[in-house]
Amino acid sequence: MAVSSAVTRRYIIMRRNIEIARKWSVAPLAIVFFATEAFAVDDSQAEDGWRTYINDSCIVTDEPFLLPETDDQSTARIAPLLALVATRMASTLVGSIITGFTGGVSAKAASRDTNFITTNDFNLYRTDLSDSPAASINPRLGCITVVAARFQANPANCKSEYIPRTLPVEALNLPESEWQTDRTDNSIENILKRANVCVVGQAKSVYEARIEFSEDKTAYRMNNAGYWINSLSSTKSTRAARNLLYTLEIVEPSEGSGGRVLSTAWVDLGMVSAGATAVGGGAVNRSNWLSVPPMSRSALQAHEVDTAAHQDVSGQIEALERAVVRDERQLEGIKRRAESASDEIREGLEKEISKIGVGIITKESMLEARRAEYEDLPQPTLLYMPVTMRFGITESRSNRRAMQVLSFILEANQEVLTETANEIISIDRSLDLDSDDADMETLRQEYFDALVAVSALPPDSEQTPGELAQELASAKDAYNAARIANGLDPVD
Repeated sequence: MAVSSAVTRRYIIMRRNIEIARKWSVAPLAIVFFATEAFAVDDSQAEDGWRTYINDSCIVTDEPFLLPETDDQSTARIAPLLALVATRMASTLVGSIITGFTGGVSAKAASRDTNFITTNDFNLYRTDLSDSPAASINPRLGCITVVAARFQANPANCKSEYIPRTLPVEALNLPESEWQTDRTDNSIENILKRANVCVVGQAKSVYEARIEFSEDKTAYRMNNAGYWINSLSSTKSTRAARNLLYTLEIVEPSEGSGGRVLSTAWVDLGMVSAGATAVGGGAVNRSNWLSVPPMSRSALQAHEVDTAAHQDVSGQIEALERAVVRDERQLEGIKRRAESASDEIREGLEKEISKIGVGIITKESMLEARRAEYEDLPQPTLLYMPVTMRFGITESRSNRRAMQVLSFILEANQEVLTETANEIISIDRSLDLDSDDADMETLRQEYFDALVAVSALPPDSEQTPGELAQELASAKDAYNAARIANGLDPVD
């Protein structure tokens, strides 16, 4: 009976508010109000915890601006460009999110000061065959976003609720550093929605760490991109301060929790408290340069098998491109000599110019054929070397305790890191070659240069087919010796 009375009272109040809304022309507001009242999100299945998201850009820090639709012709060309950038970034985020969970670590490592969040399915290397058959660091490893919150139950989809960061047209006259959005909801929770990170209520904390690679991709470091702390995980006090340190471990996957650590990075943020917010950390809040874990032997072998046909055609394309460049430089040099040479010498030089010109045309036609051959090959994106990314956040009362946690992690990983380094060194030492010849990429280039020289031999070449074949055999033997030493099959 009490339930029926409550329902009746709610119905009477609803009817009364609808009449008021009609009278004052605020029906849309009434509709929103009653929709919220009647269809509130059921968060009974929501889940408290930590989650990790790995993308090529940061979800919060790199949120793009978007121009609203306008009739002003002066901005008509700019609006589509900004919209394109926003769309591209949003789609990239959606396609590369990896959700982590509080990972199992050894009892000694799991202290009450530290939360460990683990992502299991991330491949450290990627090969985009539409570009080249070379493997490189996965570009998705650009930023790590860690969120502590109450999450909507899976499968959640809040992406359509994201309110983009629009920019008033008049702000275009200001420097980009002074741009301010005109949207009303600039909350972290709204920004997270663009990556389909669906939070119930207010997020407890968000941390973003940017991964920066050296130009040659052999070293990396982790930078603090920003943090937004509504509440600390180690205390409910809003006045307490904690020293905050976060670490990243790249670990070989294993059935248990004892996978081999390939690399460890860390950032010390110093003392923070509830309500603390910072975007970027500069040179202070970043780790030192660290070695990028090289491709494992098994990953390298799998890559070579998967891309064998692409490697062969690509190697010939690169060799032909180098040969054309060399011939063009030689041709330019002879032409300059011919300009100031006597008539007798010029006649001989012009014959040489003609011969080199014919050679260039021959190589360019072969180059065009090889490029077409490469285009006809399948060009999927291949992923290699799956690893576990373990992110640890330590909140301690003192910097000393935080350093003890870091010291333990480094000490625990020291042995396996040394083993990994020794394995890498042993591969180089196993090559029974001079140091100048031990570079497999150099040997690869020399092999394909010799292969192209044989196939593009002009009729009046100064070298005989036998001499070129001998050079090819020598280059092939050296290249195959390096491949075998690295556990790869020799080329035919």
